[in-house]
Amino acid sequence: MSRLVLDKGAHPWRDDFRGGVPGKGRSTGLDRAALRTGTALALLLALAGNAARAADQAPAAEQAADKGAGLEEIDVQTILVTANRRLENAQRVGTSIDVVTGSDLVDRNVQNVYDLQYLTPSLQVTPQFGSGQPAYQIRGVGFNDYASNNAPAVGIYVDEVAYPVPFASNGAMFDVSRVEVLRGPQGTLYGRNTTGGAINYIMNKPTKEMTAGVAVQYGSFDAVTSDAFVSGPLNNKLAFRVAGQVQEGGAWQHNRDTGEALGDADRQALRALLDYDSGSNLRVGLNFHWSRDRSDAAGTYLLSPLTALNAKYPSQYPVYPADTARDATGWGTTPQFASEIGISPTTKPFSHIDTVGTSVRADWDFEFATLTDLASFDHATRQEYDNFDGSPRSTGDVYFDTRANVAANELRLTSTGDQDWHWVTGLYYANQVLHDRYATGYYELNGFDRNVTYGQTVNTGSAFGQVTYDLTDKLSLTGGLRLEYEKRELRDFDAFYVNNGVVTNPGNVVPYRDTDFLEPSGKAELQYRFTDDDMAYVSFSRGIKSGGFTAYNSNVAQTSTTPFKPETIFAYEIGNKLAVPEYHLRFNISAFYYDYRDQQVQSAVVNPLTGLVGSIINAPKSHLYGGEADFIWEPIKNLRINESLALAKGSFDEFSTIGTAVKVGGIYVGVPTDRAGETEFAPKFTSNGSVSYLWNLGDYGLTTDMSYSSRSTYNSIFGSLYNVAGYTLVDASMTLAPKDDRWSLKLFGKNIFDKRYDVTRNFFVAGNNIALAGEPATWGMRFSVTY
Repeated sequence: MSRLVLDKGAHPWRDDFRGGVPGKGRSTGLDRAALRTGTALALLLALAGNAARAADQAPAAEQAADKGAGLEEIDVQTILVTANRRLENAQRVGTSIDVVTGSDLVDRNVQNVYDLQYLTPSLQVTPQFGSGQPAYQIRGVGFNDYASNNAPAVGIYVDEVAYPVPFASNGAMFDVSRVEVLRGPQGTLYGRNTTGGAINYIMNKPTKEMTAGVAVQYGSFDAVTSDAFVSGPLNNKLAFRVAGQVQEGGAWQHNRDTGEALGDADRQALRALLDYDSGSNLRVGLNFHWSRDRSDAAGTYLLSPLTALNAKYPSQYPVYPADTARDATGWGTTPQFASEIGISPTTKPFSHIDTVGTSVRADWDFEFATLTDLASFDHATRQEYDNFDGSPRSTGDVYFDTRANVAANELRLTSTGDQDWHWVTGLYYANQVLHDRYATGYYELNGFDRNVTYGQTVNTGSAFGQVTYDLTDKLSLTGGLRLEYEKRELRDFDAFYVNNGVVTNPGNVVPYRDTDFLEPSGKAELQYRFTDDDMAYVSFSRGIKSGGFTAYNSNVAQTSTTPFKPETIFAYEIGNKLAVPEYHLRFNISAFYYDYRDQQVQSAVVNPLTGLVGSIINAPKSHLYGGEADFIWEPIKNLRINESLALAKGSFDEFSTIGTAVKVGGIYVGVPTDRAGETEFAPKFTSNGSVSYLWNLGDYGLTTDMSYSSRSTYNSIFGSLYNVAGYTLVDASMTLAPKDDRWSLKLFGKNIFDKRYDVTRNFFVAGNNIALAGEPATWGMRFSVTY
């Protein structure tokens, strides 16, 4: 990547960027939103109509956009998962796993990755500073960084393809078959190293019969979501599926000065699948996916009064008191910064994330095994403007401009049959190229703006294998190993200041820096089956997360680009999975202990000339422990009770940070702070549950559902002001559907008791204390039709 040089507001990507600047105003009514939605989905609806005519009187779809209330008895169903790269009953997999079905996502109105945490205990998904980049945590293991160049601690996979660029995972969730949330290190069988776990999205596949569906949802704040799909055979060897979604509206925040609304969604997504089955030993699947996001960004509110903040340049704006209204926010920037990034000073915060990609999977069946080759390519861009000071003042205006390409290929061989040995082995390679610019408007504080530009290349290669051997008809032993080599290369890293278009420190450049590692990850597991419905397991695993570079908190390039080391987790787990079919009960329990080495933590280092510099550093030793318990019970016909609980607690064992820097003899010297014994930073308790009942109304069924999600206080590394208080959210819904499930009508409410809560609390500069509030009570209805 050539180094970006600003000249009187010149912006080399501005032509691309201006096309995405959000228009003024917001969605103002159902008719207007529905018109836009109808236009966007016209092609899919036409396909759906043709498919319906072709299907004639075909049976109900095997897979549908929505699952209606139905009249069949609710059952504690067997859920098949691919946690071990083979299709298995989740109750027979020796790892802690939570499965959310596509029907669950629709029933609970989950439309983005952040809502997924309210269905899964021990999972935390937080927007960094309210930005468009999610930070994932499982069992308290995560990575808090709003930069785009470092790998997450939780691996994200879509139909087995890894998404190592965090912002690329922040897409629409539609036409999903299930989501598998795997707790604990999963590096052995998955393409990228992880310490926290993995989230595996499995999308609906082409069907053997022609089927189609359409769903439209309207809710509070003129929020409109429309889905459509069409699926079926083209001939006896080819089948296809096309699905799309449009999201619009939903702005619930407002500018405290002007009253202008903020928070409208403007997203479109499309997925097309084509499957070929030779009928003998070859199957090929082609996947194309595309998404476009032109939504408003989220706004933050002021936790405490916004004062002068020791600014060198007095503000033209008044001192702002702390906000009492959770929907209040503010934005605006200087003409200088606006010119640098190609917007107007009054442009609303926005999050523009585009993705496009394809994958090809081929499976060859042999007598003893199946050979699978999975090749993929994904391109993602992020152009995002956020106001991290929550006001029109220029103390924390930020702009991200990122482009990333990821190409990957996995070749694996998986045993087949019912022999005592079950094994999988393979090779994996991925190449990731990223170009990034990060700009910060600080004019009020020091009279200039800060920019960082760089390019990064990551090459990853690994060999892996796992074997399960049935020692007896009840006892099984599993061993797995992955040896991985990764190299990260940082190029043309430039951290520079801009004052009225003039670069004030042009020599602050690091032309090249790299870091690499060669590390094993793996697992050993012993599994005992008391009966076909009762299994216990004990396991040990070693997980690795890549090292990397601090890219954004930089004012001295040479100091900030010192690489941090990979982190390692030694995980110990024990669990039991029990089903009691005669009582319609399923109960699972697990406990874990993590020995954490070189944990990657946001902190600071000292530059002798400038003082503290934000940096990601390694905490030498820490630990975590906890567990989960969940059950599904149907005490009577058509009544289902679901409850899940999780505990995660830990602390630093060895960790010293630099809290302040003082001048001694004309240079800055750090003052260390011993943080051994401080607690790890995740909610100690999380839980969620639901109660649903299916009422038989003759030719119709009515399903009523009430659910909740609760989490305890989330302690902050920065002190008690930034602790996110615990909260409980309650949702409810009613769904009416006929016997054949051809259509359904759902009425729903989210956060029905209008609980006030925060998603995150932080500060971007000292004294500018901000929080991102959670959404208030919302209500809506959803109508779906399938053919």
